[in-house]
Amino acid sequence: MSSESESNAQTWGLKPGPTPGSASLVGEIDFSVTPKVRKALMGVIETGTPEVALDLSGLDYIDSSGLALLIEARKILLESKRTLRIVAISSQVRKIFNLTQLGELFGLPD
Repeated sequence: MSSESESNAQTWGLKPGPTPGSASLVGEIDFSVTPKVRKALMGVIETGTPEVALDLSGLDYIDSSGLALLIEARKILLESKRTLRIVAISSQVRKIFNLTQLGELFGLPD
């Protein structure tokens, strides 16, 4: 694999879930991909479902820009009386949520 291919490799993914308004975020989310993740996540939000359910069990890493994106998504949904729920989370990302005290904001059990 050439270095050009490696630098263009996508490190994250958003996969549609089994129901409208559900999706899985996988891979690694950092500042370099957050704009693309935002665009994909806004597509899920635009489905208009009362709740957006995110599965983060396949997410290996998320930095502060990714956390800010989730907070922004939650705020957008709350403004239209909708919710963002995290239905599953990897142990690595749960540690980050615990360190930043965001678990409670997204309704994660202890």
